[in-house]
Amino acid sequence: MNLEELGARAEIHDVLLRYCRGLDRVDMGLVRGVFHDDAWVQFPESLHVGSVEGFVDFLAGEMPRFVRTMHNLGNSLVEFDGPDIAHVETYLNAYHQGSEKHHWKGDYVKLWARYLDRFERRDGVWLISRRRLLVDWMYKYPADGWFDDHPDASVDMRNGSDPSLRPVAGFHGTPMAKEDWPS
Repeated sequence: MNLEELGARAEIHDVLLRYCRGLDRVDMGLVRGVFHDDAWVQFPESLHVGSVEGFVDFLAGEMPRFVRTMHNLGNSLVEFDGPDIAHVETYLNAYHQGSEKHHWKGDYVKLWARYLDRFERRDGVWLISRRRLLVDWMYKYPADGWFDDHPDASVDMRNGSDPSLRPVAGFHGTPMAKEDWPS
């Protein structure tokens, strides 16, 4: 493994993380930004099979109907097919709480799944060109028995107010003033 491959793996991993952040913060611009313009998405047919634009439209309607979500990535195997193509299998655990506007009506659903992605480097940038979601299994927990009585629970931060979304300086940027650090 050389430095170019290590750098590519890091870039691919960042794309995967930005996607999850976009879902959980209901930031469809962030979600859209991880895909090439001509990307194809194959989720279960009841959700979406088609263009990335249609996929983002689907998510823009679906994600606000959850009270909260959390997408955690696990094992991620990156296999290169030349310098500009990578096939990536990433394990996923996702947690969802449906609102009263969602057909789950307050229930909690845990998903165990895998993303099968084709990444392509175009103009020096790694993005997803094909994504398939394979659902391994799901479990629905009834709303009864769950509680959320911590006064600082971040359930209301899906509207862009999450402190993790504040821009930072970057590797070569000007450091943020201490009073601007996320609290």
